[in-house]
Amino acid sequence: MKIQIPFVTTISAIGFLFGAMVNFAFGDSDYTLELKDVDTIPIVTKFEVDGESYMQICPYVICKIEVINSSFTPPNPDNKMMMIAHSIDFNVKYNNTDTNEGPSQNIVLEKFSESMDGCLIHNIIKDEEREIYFCNSGTDVLKRNSDSKSWYYEANGIYDVIKHTYTVKGDFKSDSP
Repeated sequence: MKIQIPFVTTISAIGFLFGAMVNFAFGDSDYTLELKDVDTIPIVTKFEVDGESYMQICPYVICKIEVINSSFTPPNPDNKMMMIAHSIDFNVKYNNTDTNEGPSQNIVLEKFSESMDGCLIHNIIKDEEREIYFCNSGTDVLKRNSDSKSWYYEANGIYDVIKHTYTVKGDFKSDSP
């Protein structure tokens, strides 16, 4: 199931279990991030996490994500090592009583950040109709701010200059204790 996240969207555990359904240029992945309008103010259009990381990020059935801030740094052709970078800050809200009614609700808010400081460009397709950059990063980091718990992904990115989109897909590598 694909989850669109313009600002706030309800995300269920079933929604995150998409791994077998997603096949991209780099194959199935544990983590997907899509940004649009990267040439102005980047908007998160998809944010998906699969596997055991999901249960650590959203320990209850239903979570809501609020994107607070996002940034994107395109490649600079003047640099010998062209790279792409991005980051997002977001909140995950969930009801830790697993009920949606009555005064017993206990809404919890967790602040997270996600970033890829340098995605090294390894291929460029450029002609009259398209300009697409392919990159690879040693690490894309998803971090819970309250305790600095982090999840690390081996990630690949595709930046489409004409469509103003950037997609990152990653495979889970490790997490911090």
